[in-house]
Amino acid sequence: MIHGLLSDAHGNVEAFKQAIALLRRFGAEQLHFLGDAVGYMPGLGVLDALIDAGIPAVMGNHEELLLGGEISSSRDAIYRLMQTRAILTEAQRQTVSAWPRQRRWLAPCGAVLLVHGSPASPTHGYVYPDSDLGDFHLAPGTTVFMGHTHRPFLREQAGVRYVNIGSCGLPRDAGSLGCVGLFDDTSGEVRLMRFDIRDATHAALRRLGEIHPAVRAVFERPTPDDIVGEVCDA
Repeated sequence: MIHGLLSDAHGNVEAFKQAIALLRRFGAEQLHFLGDAVGYMPGLGVLDALIDAGIPAVMGNHEELLLGGEISSSRDAIYRLMQTRAILTEAQRQTVSAWPRQRRWLAPCGAVLLVHGSPASPTHGYVYPDSDLGDFHLAPGTTVFMGHTHRPFLREQAGVRYVNIGSCGLPRDAGSLGCVGLFDDTSGEVRLMRFDIRDATHAALRRLGEIHPAVRAVFERPTPDDIVGEVCDA
């Protein structure tokens, strides 16, 4: 089976829908969301789209905050989660509350682990492209998919593949290029695919109005020469 993986949409529903269309076009039969549907760009559009499409998800740190975590006024000026919490319905709350913090299954190519953060801290752990991978002690043959850092990479250590699929809605390494992952669970092939989210983001910003300058600045980050993932027409 071909799996499509995406993460960290952060309210950018326009880019999220673009990511879904890209994954479907490249043959994804089952989609998975690795958390942070909300935060930074207020609203529940991504959550509604996940629910409507029946896409399974794992809990992100912004979902945890949305459900009742304490947020200082200075943090919320950036996160805009209190505004989103105010319109959260009970049905939506129950759906998000049921999201697990990790998902595992045994695929033909080996064990698969899905988390938002890291194998050691599924919701809050940060694993960057240059992070030490030596402390997770996973069985050889395991493939781990993560998000949270908004920086995609694919590395292998001690027979374990670590794949960060980056962010489909708020990329931090290249502000104009979202990222998603495609995974063939028979061959084990993994593809990281980048796609231009500038038009989608401009539409989101027109819809939302003003967002925090620090968030807007993320979208303006230039594309590095050593961009991770293949750039695809979306």
